Amino acid sequence: METKEIIKFWQFPSATVINRNLPKTQIFPHIKNPKDKQFLTDAVQSIYMLANFKYENTNIPKYESDDELYQEIWFYYLKMKDSGNAARVYRLLSGLIPYPIIALIDEPDDFVVYTGRLKKAANNFLKLVNVYPSPEYQKDNLQQVLESLSLADLSKQNLKTLYDDLRQLLTTQLAQQQYDQQIEVISINQKDELDQLNQMIETVKIKIRKEKQLNRKIDMQMQLHGLKQQLQSILAEKEGLL
Repeated sequence: METKEIIKFWQFPSATVINRNLPKTQIFPHIKNPKDKQFLTDAVQSIYMLANFKYENTNIPKYESDDELYQEIWFYYLKMKDSGNAARVYRLLSGLIPYPIIALIDEPDDFVVYTGRLKKAANNFLKLVNVYPSPEYQKDNLQQVLESLSLADLSKQNLKTLYDDLRQLLTTQLAQQQYDQQIEVISINQKDELDQLNQMIETVKIKIRKEKQLNRKIDMQMQLHGLKQQLQSILAEKEGLL
């Protein structure tokens, strides 16, 4: 996967483009945990800075509130050595970079685009609260996928709305895949609620399989039924069926 192709297909404004390798040796001094340094060495083949969005090169205003801060948005490309480490790598980078980041993570069999939910902490430091991956895309569909995430179609009210719009696109695509529903738009709060309910459902299913006492198993089955109803109610509402 070539960074020039990613930049072209994602339609970054020329003034925002960086397209420069970021050596891991430049990152290591900022990582305190030796295990994280070793993990980065073992898991990541290369890191590229694709683009940097800020007011000075986009005329898109910054955004700041008591809880959020969007002064710049950085786009990264990471080529991984193996599969399964994308979320951990994204969390690691987000803890080092003082701006919201969007990472296209290239794994051996597919690629994923990661965004996050961030909260402003002391001294304007950003704390990653949660991560939001896209579906796993086939590499042959790179152009189609990135054009579907065209930045030209996103809100330019401020850098927060730009980031939020892209994150919502990715979150909605993943929800459509996970829950096999015709969901048009879903917020990260709604996605969090669906994921939490789904995790609770799976946990109760495991407990039911292990439980030997009939009365407890019946209680758990009733609990499972209620959780499934909650999940279906949210999905039906997102489809406009209620």
